[in-house]
This record gives sequence, C-alpha cells and structure tokens, in this order.
Amino acid sequence: MVILRKTCDWARSGFKGVGYQSSDIGMPTNILLPEQDPYGPGGRLSHSSRWGHRLCPRAWFYQREWGWKGEAVPILVFGHAVEECVCRVLRENPALVAANAVSEVFDSPTREQDAYWRRRDRLNTVIDQRPEARWNGPLLMVMDEDYDDVDSIRKWAEARIAVHWPRAIASAHESWLGDANRSGDWDEFMATRGHLGPQLAAVALDLHLEEVAKCYEEGGGNGAELADFRAGKRPDIPAPDGFPATHDQPHPCANLDAEGEGGEVNMLEAWELARPWFVDPDAGTFTQQAILPDGWFQGEYDLVYRWDGTTRIIDLKASEGTSEWAASYPLQMQTYAWLWWASHGRDEEVAGLETWYLGLASADARKVYQAPSTEQMQEFEDEAHEFWQQHIATKGRRNIADYPPEPAPVPSFAAGGGEQVGQADSSERCRQCYWATECEGSGRKIDHDGASEYSDHEGTTHQLSKVDDIVTRISVEGRIGTWKPNPWKFGGIAPALSLFTGGGSLWCSSYKGGPRTLPEGISGGTSVRIDGGYLAPTRKGGVQLKLDEHTTFTVIEEGEYEGHQSPTALHRMNIRGRVMSLSGGEGETNWGKWKRWGAELATADGVIEISAMSENIPFVHDEVKRGDEVVVIAGYATAFADKKQLSFDGETILRIL
Repeated sequence: MVILRKTCDWARSGFKGVGYQSSDIGMPTNILLPEQDPYGPGGRLSHSSRWGHRLCPRAWFYQREWGWKGEAVPILVFGHAVEECVCRVLRENPALVAANAVSEVFDSPTREQDAYWRRRDRLNTVIDQRPEARWNGPLLMVMDEDYDDVDSIRKWAEARIAVHWPRAIASAHESWLGDANRSGDWDEFMATRGHLGPQLAAVALDLHLEEVAKCYEEGGGNGAELADFRAGKRPDIPAPDGFPATHDQPHPCANLDAEGEGGEVNMLEAWELARPWFVDPDAGTFTQQAILPDGWFQGEYDLVYRWDGTTRIIDLKASEGTSEWAASYPLQMQTYAWLWWASHGRDEEVAGLETWYLGLASADARKVYQAPSTEQMQEFEDEAHEFWQQHIATKGRRNIADYPPEPAPVPSFAAGGGEQVGQADSSERCRQCYWATECEGSGRKIDHDGASEYSDHEGTTHQLSKVDDIVTRISVEGRIGTWKPNPWKFGGIAPALSLFTGGGSLWCSSYKGGPRTLPEGISGGTSVRIDGGYLAPTRKGGVQLKLDEHTTFTVIEEGEYEGHQSPTALHRMNIRGRVMSLSGGEGETNWGKWKRWGAELATADGVIEISAMSENIPFVHDEVKRGDEVVVIAGYATAFADKKQLSFDGETILRIL
C-alpha cells in the first residue's frame, strides 16, 4: 500500500511537489504512515471537540471520557444530505451528464480497504484509483447542447439537484434509522424543514456559479490552469470530476480546434476550472480528512477553491446562521486556515475564508472572515496543542473533578451569523442537556437507587455489584506451552498461546493485532507475566484471556512469580444502572455476519458499558430507551479499550425496571 507521506505544496495549477502519490488518497493534505501515527482517530483533537469543552466541561467529559452519545435528531443528518447533493452536482459536467440522467451516472468507483493504527484496524470505503477501476467520465460523449452562459448552467444544475436530492435524503434517513440514539419524528421534520433541502442546495450552486462567472471573466484564471486543462495535465490531487487522478487526455469539453489550438475560455471550461476540491460523496465517512503531520489534529474541509491561484476555504451551513453555533464559526474557519498552513509546509497561507449560510438568499448567504496572520496561527497552534495535551492525550485517565458543570450561556444571532441579538442564561443549556439527570450542576439530577440487591418477579434475590469492585483486566503468570506467533496482516505478530499456571492451563488469543510489543526471544517454555488481559468465552464455552494493545508481557524467572492465578471461569456480576446512551452495529467477517447492541450505564458508584453480540443480544433490547433503569443479571466482566464492560452470553438476563 502506497501512502502519501510528504506535505503538499499546492501550486497554482493544483497540487505540485508531492513526494509520494497515493493510489487511494485524493485529498488536500498529507496522510500519516500508520506505524508513525502515534494517536489514531480517537486520539486527535478537532474543532468541534475543543468548542464543545467551552460550552460545558462536564458534558464534554461525559462524551469524551465515558463515551456517552447525544441524541441523533434528523437535523444532524439533514446538513450532510444537502452537502452530498451539492457535491454530486459539482462533480458533474453539463455537457457530459444530461439534466435528467440517473444520479449514479457519474459515481466514483470505490473499494473496501483496511486502515489501521497501532494494533487496531477497520474497513474503510475509499475511492478506487487503481488502473483497473472503472470511471464513467472517460466513457461519456459530449452532448450537443449549448451551455454558453451562467443561466443555462443554472437551469441544468437545478435539474440535477432534483435528481440527486431523493438519493441524498434517503441516505441520510437510512443513517438516522441506523443510529441507536435516534430521536424525533422524521416525517414531521421533513414536513416542516427537510423539504427545503433542494432550495438550500440551489443557493450553494448559485454561489458556486458566481465563482464560475468570475473564472470566465478572468479568462480561466492566470492562464496556466487553462493551458494545463487543455493539454490534459491534471493536478496531482484533483477535485472529484468523474475522471481518475491519472487521466492524461484533454478533457472532452476542452475548447480546441482541429489543430489542437484553443481560443478564449468558454463557459464549460470555466465550470471545470472553477470546480473546488471537496470530499467525494462516494468516499466513506472520515476517509478524506485533513490530518496534521504531527498527528494530533484533524479536520475536514467542505470546499477549497483554487482557480485564481490562491487557496480559499468555504464551509457550508444548512441554516440561516441565527443559532448559537454561529458563535463557533469564526474559530472554525481560523482553525481551517491554520490546519492548511501547518499541513502545507508552513509556507502556504489561505487567502480567503467564508461560511455560506444556505438558508438565506444567495445575495445574503456569504459570511467572509479575515484570514489569520502567521503570528496568530502560531499562537492558535500553541493553545490548541496545550488543550490536546491536557484533555485529549489523557483519555482514559481524566478525572471528572477537573471537568466541572460550568455551562456557557446560549446566544442567538442575526441572520447570516450577524450581530448577537440575544442570550439565554446557562440554565437553558442545562435544560437542553441530554445528561442533566446525572449532573449535580443541572438542578435536575436524579439520585440512583443505592440498593445492594434486586428481587426479580419470581422472588429470587440477586446481590448487586459495585462498579468499583468489578475487575475487567487481570494479570496471570505461568509458562508458555503452545506458542503461535500468528502474523498480523499489517505487520508484526498477533500471538496465540497456552499458558500453564498454578490454576491449570489458560488459552490466550489476540484481539486485532494484540499487544503493541513483545519481549524478544519469547516462545514455548518461556515463563511470563501477562498484565492487562481480559476474559472472554471461547467458542466451546470455556474461558480464555484476550490480548489487546493494552496488554503487556514480561519475561520472568522462577523466583519472580507474584502468585497471579489462572481464572477457571468468567467473572459474573449483577449491575443496576441508568441508560445514558445506546450503541450498536453490524458487519461481516470470515466467521460470518455479526450484530452488536450495547448501552452506557450510570450507577450509584460509577459507569460501565454493557454489550451483547449476535445471538446473545437480549430479546428486550429494542424496548430499552435512554433514561431507563435496568438490571443486568449474570453478565461477565470484560473490557473494551479503556472501558469497563459487562458482556452478555446465554446466561445473562436484562430487566427493564
């Protein structure tokens, strides 16, 4: 797998000076080699995370440390649908795609690709830039239609919006339905606001056509872009346009005569030249983010214009810009300017920053921000990195006492992110908070039942455990019998072994890539201490020790045994708690299809995640709602990453109180 390693020098005709091009990456940033990525996706800072901490440190802690998720209301996916619709139109060309053509005609080819960091991995959907990939752009013929002015292209674009919108909003609806924390009424939302999606997309296309008109009036930019376009020279990392990045023939719409000479730029060429870079709508979620070369920050640009030889970053907002979020947008755009500068050798500055409020008429939709100076960006970086060190790099070790319930007031603004016109006090934020029943600062906290036992409907009494007493990661020691240094697909080994201990034999196997490091020379017969493994059932109903990136091995001598015994059974517990958020997922592996259901519980003395896989998902799981009081009987103690977890098997019972 080839990975783009160097930072990009985005020159006037596109990306130039890229040391290593990638067959899988098509975005304006560098990509870190996985073995040199010290943090992974969950270890990076983003603008939204930093801003969320400003709104309320306690709510931020609930989300970032304990993993509680907010409610997924329809408006959250509506904005994605609008952006998808806009980008699908931007990717097309009026002379190649008929106004009434099916939405899929210009789709980019994709493939599934494993991505990994440290000893973890996941499957991503990426744009397929392999030579054998099928791209539709080169296969299409130029239609005999006249598009010689902005109005004719606008009419075509409006027709394409009508084609793409049903697909985009259907995808958003599917995403919403698949969210375990979905809330609200989809039909009601579509009737009151969602039906305006095509109108918002049309505003974005109107603003883009202003760029096209300027490009046309200025002769296609500075001249070099037009000459390269007509010669078939593409930027190293082009905007999504229906053609592969390696395409080296003149564009079908290039204005060339029989001798290969070109005259003045025409409107179709201006459409192609003015196209901004954007996340390809067929790419998987979070696969085209910009990542700081040092790995501790990530972001995602909406539109990046470059036709005039400068870099301008645009963020799309499917709103009128009157809500409290308008307060965060100046900082968001400053963040993008800094991220661009910091990931492009610190010698390429952004010339323009804008927010487009698509809920307004196009004449009022642009909000322009002054680009920060180098000094301001360096100061911003210092502050952001300090925040990352204090609050992101400490994941798994954060103390709730350091995150007090200090909600910020809730401002409102004039349309277009204008002057602040109102402000509700901080109690309004608490009123809206998903987790007010758990927070002592909200005035709405509901105390937990501190009972030490639970009696079911049959009269059986079950002793309840305290979260603090649940040990999910254990230490064992013994002599290795069978040693299987299984190669991990991304390098190194993911070991499996039998360990002979004072309590018998214990089978140990790796989760994903297993431990980050192993002692040299380890093999059958070596005596070791294994710290940080967690118990799980085997397929035959026994018990095994799972090894992950939090597990360590230490070679020991006979006199160094500390008396850690091998467990002979899963550690079963009973827990009562309040459901703070839900989770779920499904997929397929070599073993077949799988499904997962889970919930985050708050209890009288701590928090814990409950989790069930496939056939062990309780029958009543569909009835569990946020805020419910539940009891888990005979769950077994295990772990996932830095979380304590109580997992389900055939013996586990879930009761909704």
